[in-house]
Amino acid sequence: MFKRGILGFLLALGLSMMAHTAQGAVIENSMVVTDVTPAQFCVVWGTLEPSTAWVEVFEDAQATIPFAQAVVKAESPDHPPAENIGVMKVKVLGLKPDTEYFFRTQTTLKQTGAIYASPLHRVKTQKASAIVRNDVLVQKVSVGSGNEAPGVLVIASVDGASYPVSGWVGDGVPGQYAAIDTNNFYHAQTRVNLELRGGEVIKLTVFGGSLGSFEIQETIPEETGEMQQLSRAVSFEVAKASSGASGQAAGGGGGCFIAAIIE
Repeated sequence: MFKRGILGFLLALGLSMMAHTAQGAVIENSMVVTDVTPAQFCVVWGTLEPSTAWVEVFEDAQATIPFAQAVVKAESPDHPPAENIGVMKVKVLGLKPDTEYFFRTQTTLKQTGAIYASPLHRVKTQKASAIVRNDVLVQKVSVGSGNEAPGVLVIASVDGASYPVSGWVGDGVPGQYAAIDTNNFYHAQTRVNLELRGGEVIKLTVFGGSLGSFEIQETIPEETGEMQQLSRAVSFEVAKASSGASGQAAGGGGGCFIAAIIE
């Protein structure tokens, strides 16, 4: 009886230490909900170590009723080396419009298998979709001396939108670009698609997980309903940025890379 009690205690202690280790690998305050539509949402967060990502979805705030119809798809494995540089993104499909859901993220460290489950968060799906004629904006990103930035994600937000939208570097565009489809912004009040006119400020977070992240602001060009490239590029560099670099480093990386704007 005593031995079983000691073994149970040691097992619980070991699991607790593993969970704490995994929690420490998650970049603090990095989680953001993106790409919310009437039928889906995505969750993005970062880690300092190679990891895998998952999301559990519930119907209630007590996390006692899993939403059985949810289809969960980890996107990071499809965009290597996202998992290895700590860029976690999971998409959840099969949801009902205008409905509140509760979710928690699950991070598993590749090296140790340690698992960290986040606290519970909430999200509300959009009410309906409407046809708008916004542009697809293209942001250039590079890592080091190369021309490409595989595994890096760009997150975009505008005033008046309910949630940000995101795009992987190299997804449907050349490997040094990320495409942001601004048709996927939804109005914060009506919760249908947000029509843009051009001239709005768009905030971009170039998110590289353990590489760090970088925030810049651009002005949306006059809308054409087509694809337009934004004027400045972001580069993750090992060397120091030049004194002329502008923008805001958001931190949260592993400390060996900095990001700079290339005019």
